[in-house]
Amino acid sequence: DALYALASFNYYKFRAANLMFGFCSHIMMHLETFCEFNALRKNQLLRFHKQLQPMLSAAACLKAAPTSKYRDYYFMPQFEVGQQELIDVHHYTYLVELSTMIKGGTDLVRLVNQVLVDHIHFSTQRRSNYEKMMSIDEFKSNRKYYDFFLQAFMSVRFFDEFIPMGFNSVNPKEKEINSMSATVLYEQALASSLSYRMEFEFDKEAINQMARTTLRRYSGRFNTRQELDQPYKVSIMIGHGFTYTKYNTLMHFLNVVQCYWHNPDLNNIAVFGKDIRALLVLSCQKVFFEKGHAGGFYHYGPLRTKTHRLGDDLDLAVAQTLGGAIPSVSASKHDGNKLVLTERVYEYHYLRDILVRFFGSAKGQRIKTDNVVVNLCLLSLMLDFGLYEEHVAVLNLPFLKQMLHLRDTRQLQVAVANMIHEFDKKNSTDTVTRMKLEELIFETSYKFMVNKGFPLRSRQNTLIQQLTADPAYQQHLLMCKVNMSLCQINKSVEVDYYKLRCNGEFRTVIPQNFSKTTGDYLEQVTRQYTFSERDGMILYDDLPLFDVRTAQPEMHLFTIRFDSATSVQSMVKYIEIKNAFRDVESGQQYVVFIADNALEVTMSDKLQICINKIAIEVATVYFNEAISFVPCFSYADSEDVIMFTSSNIHYKVDNGGQFCSDYYGMKHELIENIVSKEVFVDLNDEHGFKDFKLSELRTESKTVVHAPDYLLQVPHRQQLINLLDFAIYVRNLSFFVLLLFLLRRCSVQLDYIFEEGRGTNKVVKISGPWASAILYVIGNRSDEHYDEIFSKQFFDLEQHNRLPLREFISVLCDNFKQYQPKGDDGRYLIVPTAKQKAFLEHIVTAEECFHFSEVGSGKTKVILPLLCQMFLSNNQDAHRHLARGGKPKTALVILVPEHLLPDAKTQVFRYCLNLNFRDEYRVYDDIFALLHDDVELDPAPPCRYSFSRGPP
Repeated sequence: DALYALASFNYYKFRAANLMFGFCSHIMMHLETFCEFNALRKNQLLRFHKQLQPMLSAAACLKAAPTSKYRDYYFMPQFEVGQQELIDVHHYTYLVELSTMIKGGTDLVRLVNQVLVDHIHFSTQRRSNYEKMMSIDEFKSNRKYYDFFLQAFMSVRFFDEFIPMGFNSVNPKEKEINSMSATVLYEQALASSLSYRMEFEFDKEAINQMARTTLRRYSGRFNTRQELDQPYKVSIMIGHGFTYTKYNTLMHFLNVVQCYWHNPDLNNIAVFGKDIRALLVLSCQKVFFEKGHAGGFYHYGPLRTKTHRLGDDLDLAVAQTLGGAIPSVSASKHDGNKLVLTERVYEYHYLRDILVRFFGSAKGQRIKTDNVVVNLCLLSLMLDFGLYEEHVAVLNLPFLKQMLHLRDTRQLQVAVANMIHEFDKKNSTDTVTRMKLEELIFETSYKFMVNKGFPLRSRQNTLIQQLTADPAYQQHLLMCKVNMSLCQINKSVEVDYYKLRCNGEFRTVIPQNFSKTTGDYLEQVTRQYTFSERDGMILYDDLPLFDVRTAQPEMHLFTIRFDSATSVQSMVKYIEIKNAFRDVESGQQYVVFIADNALEVTMSDKLQICINKIAIEVATVYFNEAISFVPCFSYADSEDVIMFTSSNIHYKVDNGGQFCSDYYGMKHELIENIVSKEVFVDLNDEHGFKDFKLSELRTESKTVVHAPDYLLQVPHRQQLINLLDFAIYVRNLSFFVLLLFLLRRCSVQLDYIFEEGRGTNKVVKISGPWASAILYVIGNRSDEHYDEIFSKQFFDLEQHNRLPLREFISVLCDNFKQYQPKGDDGRYLIVPTAKQKAFLEHIVTAEECFHFSEVGSGKTKVILPLLCQMFLSNNQDAHRHLARGGKPKTALVILVPEHLLPDAKTQVFRYCLNLNFRDEYRVYDDIFALLHDDVELDPAPPCRYSFSRGPP
């Protein structure tokens, strides 16, 4: 929540308790983009704006800048330019970054930092007493640290050298200032060494623990060197830009409205069309300040920071992040900045002069059209460019006519806020809220909308689709934009609320203590599960969870801790599950939602856990040599186990050797350094491939493993990704190896980022046993002991290559039973019948092909997986029949009716991934995977059923 409060558009709504706490590493390690980092700095500087005037004025900052290099990157969003304080601090943040790249810095930055130095806390930086802090006089006498602070404080370079560490909460009543009650600056080199150490003194060990938990992610946000001389390589890529047509620009809109000022039939559909993106881009102009700039605007767009064969990583593109807080325009690159032009950035005075002439041409006459969208667009421009008081009378908006004081912006904000709230109360069909729209406006104001390569999995795309589906959202979007501008102009705040789905409709609830994280989770859960409201209580399965009879109810989520019920120990000490709902009447029952399942926990004399009314317990189970010890849930009445993966589940792992490269830990998260090629459909409906880190593909899942064989079966590739992240998290190396074997077989391409950079900038990303494990899986390293362990997890069909077809089918059916759970009588639940065996033989040996739907019962659960296993074998008799007199078949394409597709995918993944250890084959669940260059339907010899095969 701190990131949403301090690093977004809430400049006058939230403020950190003090300067240092606002820069705490617990907050900054979550920064994903430079615009968030810059918004955080602005929020912090606004506290001192009155004190630092006139040093902090925009005019002084522009005059102090020795060069205008990279100023094009530091444009302002339209909703901020109506407040002079934001203009001032925005120009200062540019000057700060420039100061660090110039020898000696700038005098103005030094003067400002001489004031801010009284509000910072600096460690002694000595290993003997690093928990102590320097006094202000001691800090000023240290020329090394003080000079660097004066030159670079609040810059990317400063936070690359120092990490502000402290507890993630602050007690305002605490009077004593020390390393336990305040956020203190430590050198990153010192903090890195502290993360390896164990101390007996509480305050030292607390600091060490802060370094262990935050340094890894924090350092990844500021680890790039900046240079002042980076050349530009400019391109206009067809299909990338959204606004490079004459119909999607601000000037076109103003021209149309001016020409049809007296036409009552002018409407937003004729001007913008139905795509909400046109309206979104128009209302989120980018602005810079340079009076007298030739032309009045410049062309700009996203920056390509990495070039892959099939995709790019774009900075300044909506719905795309680079995972760092640095301005990529000044980051050190060997090939310069690759700029893709998509939009115009206007000079403030140039655009304001155009608007003055535009509204002046109306000569005080009210616009004829009463179209709300067109009028709100004009109102937004009036507010942001200071023309509201002079020209508001020309607008034709009903709620303006009802205002007693037409030119009072505070009264206008109340009217707009009430209309937004009323709209949200009436809208009970989807999850669109004011907060979501404001986040989208914030991102679009700082970034550029692109067509090509727009992430369809992103929450921004989901929201845009919802907005486009209903024309009423065009008005609502502009209302939220106007409200954001008024919040900055009036320095005021807005009340936040939750949106929950009850009785099939969404309703709004204003809580006593608002939390953005809680709001997002409540919205997601109530949309996915069935909640109801009765007599002022929100219930799930007749369990009262929230009492909403009061105007502002208390709504909280809780965290539950589970200890293992078995005596078996692993590196996981206990399990915590957050976002648990509690019964408001008894306070003894909790409900946790994970992967379409509801866990009911009863805290009475004895802890009782039920999943879908079936009793389970927390356990640490030894499966086999490959999976080893895994924390999981086991059924109380059987030996079957459940493995849950979710971001709400926290496994407390023994941190011993966490950062030692020779042990289980690394300085970088392994799941973020494995990249997968995924089939991608852009907004132009073109299929291609895009690189996704596996960390971006994680979801929730539930995997059941049946006793006594404990054979790992997954119904979908997504579960393998989730379990791979789980294995890394609990430091289970053997489980990681097994999952990586299976994941490679159903992936188009997996890449591993072992290191990044060159020369002195080279950073090792994957090391230790994790690197050895990956090299072993991909075949670059041999290990006979590993081969003996993992080969037992795969059915070896190659040993039956010379069996007659009928006998081979019997072998497949015997193996098939081991995939099945056992019933109460000890028998396998599914056993292929003699009729099914005969029918499978008939399929393979028949002279003509026939439709699979002619088969009766068991066509997807038995016949299909057995047929696929037969194809993936090297049995000579089977492949001779499958060849139908032609050359050996190397690819099998399965076409099933649409209603059977999910079940068919499940069966193929369950039965066809663990065959023939070390054999290279692929299983794809999307036909468009064939578009990739590395996927070959007919690879070169050796043939499919020979003993030595290469990857297809």
